[in-house]
Amino acid sequence: MINCLLCFKQIKLEVGWNLDWLFEQEQYCCHKCLANFEKLSGLLCKVCSKESVSDICEDCASRNHFLDSNKSIYRYNDFAKEYMKKYKFQGDYVIGAIFKNELKKQLAGNKATVIPIPVSDTRKIERGFNQTTGMLKQSNIKYEEILARAHSEKQSKKTKKERLEAKQVFYLSNNSVINHLEVILFDDIYTTGSTLNLAAQILKEAGVKKVTALTIFR
Repeated sequence: MINCLLCFKQIKLEVGWNLDWLFEQEQYCCHKCLANFEKLSGLLCKVCSKESVSDICEDCASRNHFLDSNKSIYRYNDFAKEYMKKYKFQGDYVIGAIFKNELKKQLAGNKATVIPIPVSDTRKIERGFNQTTGMLKQSNIKYEEILARAHSEKQSKKTKKERLEAKQVFYLSNNSVINHLEVILFDDIYTTGSTLNLAAQILKEAGVKKVTALTIFR
């Protein structure tokens, strides 16, 4: 018996005459809860995944980018905000596993090095874990912790203008990055893109040729 990590109800497998259900991936979230995470679709900016009437949204067209592109999976709706509150701020670590199948699907066949966006040591002590590495660990996705982060005010407390004008907070924790020509930054939420862009800047300056990002929410 498997229970949904969000609503705790039993997950029912749909059993038919064929045997495909025997080989289905592990399920951590029921279909009802999973449906509340809205997949991004339609016209999206090719740089940041924002809903846009053109290939590149106005925000991206007016900014200099070190980050080559970002792919976000779900819309950051009210259900997603409640999920992040439980996972990130209330320390419900195990629910980080519910995106395991989706993350594996998104990264399948990609040979680029996955680098999680780090939190400062102070923030990690407050929360007990880094939410990005937590998701990757529970998804059995290989990653390298090449970046480190200086402590600063929470992003959630900053205005959009303050985020866009943020000073560099990242630095290399080791020099192994010079061996990687292409990396994928992983983060939970893409808001203004400032965090990912600052991380991409450090990597580009270290010699990485291509830096893209994968984020859960946008």
